[in-house]
Amino acid sequence: MKNEYKNEYKVGYTSVDRNLNLSLVGCATIIQDMVTELFEHLETDNIKIKDENNAVWVLTKLKIHFEKYPIWKQKVQATSFITSKSKIRVQNNTKVEDEIGNVLFIAKQESCPIDLTTRKVRKIETIRFPLNLEIAEPIIEEDFEKLNNNFEQENIVGKREVYYNDTDYSKHTNNVSYVRFIMNMINSEIFENNMITDFEINYINESKEGQILDIYRKDYENKIDFVIRFEENELVRARIKLKKL
Repeated sequence: MKNEYKNEYKVGYTSVDRNLNLSLVGCATIIQDMVTELFEHLETDNIKIKDENNAVWVLTKLKIHFEKYPIWKQKVQATSFITSKSKIRVQNNTKVEDEIGNVLFIAKQESCPIDLTTRKVRKIETIRFPLNLEIAEPIIEEDFEKLNNNFEQENIVGKREVYYNDTDYSKHTNNVSYVRFIMNMINSEIFENNMITDFEINYINESKEGQILDIYRKDYENKIDFVIRFEENELVRARIKLKKL
């Protein structure tokens, strides 16, 4: 079985920001869709492993690096493939190129399967997965960063209730919804004067419909760090890196 999935996209109006660049939420959506389709191609998608193994894949980490923003109406080619596998985790890369092969952005993801009854991590050998899959060479060599800054009550910048439309097939808050929550805590002036070069997010715990989340933010010279919590539980840690235009 070929360890690769390709798809073409035309950047739509609803996925761009007010400068007509593909938004970070739009970018994260493409990446999530690509990895979902890759797992379906490998016959280990969530519908199959839920029915057969009472498990689902959950995303634990995502790193994105931008070379150039795709723009409205631009046609792009996306490719996803598995780059490593351990007993409980797989990593994959996704690259998005323009029509002549120039890289626009690349991404690295880490996922693991969890049991739907216990909500604990499962070994990959206990679920449907092509164990003889040939692993591809990664295009992102660097490891995920340690997002371990401290946040206090004075760092809360907003609250957000989780609604039905924020959740997904796993009945918890969708990964892209957290990206939207974070982006809504940044004003337009920053994006008028800066470009996002890198985005990283760690998914730590789940949240569900009806819960009210606290969003924390800390600003530095060229980066913004975030934490999202429900009561005392950390759900997400994230970092945006910026470059002056």
